[in-house]
Amino acid sequence: MRIRLHKLQHIGEMSFLQHNKCECRPKKDRARQEKKSVRGKGKGQKRKRKKSRPCGPCSERRKHLFVQDPQTCKCSCKNTDSRCKARQLELNERTCRCDKPRR
Repeated sequence: MRIRLHKLQHIGEMSFLQHNKCECRPKKDRARQEKKSVRGKGKGQKRKRKKSRPCGPCSERRKHLFVQDPQTCKCSCKNTDSRCKARQLELNERTCRCDKPRR
């Protein structure tokens, strides 16, 4: 078996028995591996645990700009008018973006 120690050092050969005795990677306990197998199949578990939402999502396009109220299911802008004014811009409520003021 070949191992790579460091980039500066050369590649040396070790027998398999020597490699089992090294301390760079301690062996994992058998108890931990048994617990993992008891947990379940694994795939799809997160999907089941997620809460089902009664509301549909905000519009697909630019949904990162909107936040949804869970009680009313209404989408509103994350940006506020005061936040845009601090940057000397105006809030466009239709697009939910801070735009340059029109002259």
